[in-house]
Amino acid sequence: MKHKLMNFSISKRQPLREEVYEILKKAILRGKIRSGQRLIEEELASALGTSRTPIREAIHKLEKDELVTRLSRGGFAVRQLTAEDIEEVLGIRSVLESYACVLATTHITSEKIRLLEKTIEKSERCLAKGDIDGLIRYEIEFHDILSKSAKSKKLHNMISNFLDYLSQYWVAIFGIRGMPTISIRDHTDMLEAMKGKNAAEFERLMKRHILRGKDIVIEQMRTGKLRL
Repeated sequence: MKHKLMNFSISKRQPLREEVYEILKKAILRGKIRSGQRLIEEELASALGTSRTPIREAIHKLEKDELVTRLSRGGFAVRQLTAEDIEEVLGIRSVLESYACVLATTHITSEKIRLLEKTIEKSERCLAKGDIDGLIRYEIEFHDILSKSAKSKKLHNMISNFLDYLSQYWVAIFGIRGMPTISIRDHTDMLEAMKGKNAAEFERLMKRHILRGKDIVIEQMRTGKLRL
């Protein structure tokens, strides 16, 4: 586990227990610590150069966040996403991002439109190279730019939390044959709707984009072809 946390370090900019919590949370959300993996206090303390106390406090906080779960034999492990989790989170996300589409259509700037165009271009290059990590990065970036363009800080924060929470989902959806191509095409269609100031069409395309992925992943999970 130590090598997976090498890119995370203590900066001492906030109380140690809070910083350890943020580091472990990011490591889980970004897939550095995988679902189902046990959290061993000694290893985590060694990796971060701390005592076990802030590690233990962080783990209990992550349990409240439902990112880790208590094991029957003792200890904790990263919680695995269920089909019900995906159904709930993506259902809520579809509503939030559909609303963001309406606001973004009004507030979008030419600068943000160019950023979205560049994100699509980068996604296409990643697709040509088979770069899944890059595809995930630019998928999230595209949605992040859109939510910022809505000019609502509260809405952007809520959407960002859901985007982070779905790290395992992104890996799964882009591992399904044909889905990266469909996702890029969706982004292109959404951008054109926004350029044309067609908020209703933009909203419809966003909802379809999110719910299609949700349905595909849930079907694969329920038939045993996929486990998050």
